This record gives sequence, C-alpha cells and structure tokens, in this order.
Amino acid sequence: ADGAIRVLCCTATLAWGVNLPAHTVVIKGTEVYDPQKGKASDLSILDVMQIFGRAGRPQFDSFGEANMITTHDALARYLDKLVRDVPIESNFIKQLPDHLNAEITGGS
Repeated sequence: ADGAIRVLCCTATLAWGVNLPAHTVVIKGTEVYDPQKGKASDLSILDVMQIFGRAGRPQFDSFGEANMITTHDALARYLDKLVRDVPIESNFIKQLPDHLNAEITGGS
C-alpha cells in the first residue's frame, strides 16, 4: 500500500509506549545496558513478552510471528521464563505519594 511502513526498527521503549501492532517482530540481541548496574544485562522477560505481544494482534491479523536472536547461554533462560508463569508485582505503592502530589498539583 502507498505510504505504509514496511519495516520499522526501534528500541524496546516503543513496545511499552505506543500501541503499534505488527505482523512479525524480531528481537535482535537481548543484552541491554543497565545504568543501575553499570553494565549490560539480559533484556527482562517482561520486555520480551511486551515486544512479542505486538505480533499478530487479533483485530489486524489472524496470526503473528515473534523471533528472538540471542546467545546460547541466554536462550535456555528465556525459554524457561517464557513457558513458566511469572508473578507480576506492582511497584506503584512505592511511588504513590509522588503520584498523589502530581494529581493534586495538576488539579486533577
């Protein structure tokens, strides 16, 4: 189609911030710099699932494809995490005072 984006290369940040469905997603490398640790670390499983979740959205496609390119060492860890349920715990309560102050200051 005219004007359609055929390929989009981006960071994992786009997967969290914008509703951007895709037919196929590729994670090219799973090491990302962690400023808190001061070194590279594995892309979190939540980031992987968020990125993979962009592929094959039901309202746009009947199926989707997700691929990950990683090291053999990391592959076993990711496979284990992808097939096992991971508890998700909110950290919102830790920032609750900041969010409340922002709402009050903003008048909402």
